[in-house]
Amino acid sequence: MPQPLRLIIVDDESFMRDNLAHLFPWEELGYEVASVFANGREALAYLEHNPADVVLTDIQMPVMDGLELARCIREQNIPVRLVFLSAYSDFEYARKGILYGADDYLVKPVRYQELVNLFTRLKDSIGAAARETVPEPDQEEEPTLAVLSACIREHPGEISLDFASRATGLDSEFISGLLKERLSMTFPEFVCREKMIWAAGLLRDIHLSIGEIAARTGYTNSKNFSRAFHNYYHMTPMQYRKKGET
Repeated sequence: MPQPLRLIIVDDESFMRDNLAHLFPWEELGYEVASVFANGREALAYLEHNPADVVLTDIQMPVMDGLELARCIREQNIPVRLVFLSAYSDFEYARKGILYGADDYLVKPVRYQELVNLFTRLKDSIGAAARETVPEPDQEEEPTLAVLSACIREHPGEISLDFASRATGLDSEFISGLLKERLSMTFPEFVCREKMIWAAGLLRDIHLSIGEIAARTGYTNSKNFSRAFHNYYHMTPMQYRKKGET
């Protein structure tokens, strides 16, 4: 049986640390929580003397924030993968994370399925890297996709290829080429996918109306949103919500 990946969690909010460490089934995904910390300085001191595979860290923390922790990790060549947490859907944070090799970016409140998907994907990536040398360009592609996803969530009603290029500082041809190579998608198809995944998560909140979810994901009316959702999931938003309740 393969050894679990060692994970450390860094967050200044005690309830967030405890919930992530104890309420999520890390063992089922192939991880063990090696330790938890309240700020980046504590985490860095641990990493300087103890092995770890993944760091899940909040960005905004006292003493040493997540970006500074990531910078120190890279400067010291500590071999860990990085995932950022933030209470704000701010793609500027995600863009800065690319400089430090962040693998992905999660916005609080973190949804269960988002954690499952991200850490399953990350475990597969770590396993593949252990079996073969990963070309350098691939190491930048996943965080770039995370930046684009964050940009869509920050400006869902304004998003276009030109807007994303200006906002992220990434060349529009590079964005289009990356999406075509990695996902076989055009930029509008990627935007639709990201909005639909976002909407599916919002539908789990029964207090949100379909109109509110449509507006939040950048649709001017619920009819257009429902049509797009049906085209993507082959069911209406209400059918999807009821399916999740069963």
